[in-house]
Amino acid sequence: MVEVDFDKTMVKAKIASNVSRAQMALSVQVLKDSNYYCPDAEGTLMRSGRVEDSGTAVSWDTPYARRQYHGFPNKRKDKNPNARMKWFEAAKAVKLKVWEALVQNEYKKGN
Repeated sequence: MVEVDFDKTMVKAKIASNVSRAQMALSVQVLKDSNYYCPDAEGTLMRSGRVEDSGTAVSWDTPYARRQYHGFPNKRKDKNPNARMKWFEAAKAVKLKVWEALVQNEYKKGN
């Protein structure tokens, strides 16, 4: 007979820590990759990008961010030739596999 001592609380805490670290790393990378496509007429919109405290969301905080994201298809390209609407979606289309690998690697670091 084999007896195993299993600390469920410790395992849950370890998993939560790994998930939290992976989420934060993902959010930071999503912001960086999305800003590659973000309009940059004066830099204000791009600089307003942030990762929420919990790491579960990325946002751009200017009064016109929503309008720039969903409308105004003709972006200025002089400062950022990659600028476009829906900059997160553009980054996701190109970087999704990289993001998935990042999450896997970050999660495994805690094991």
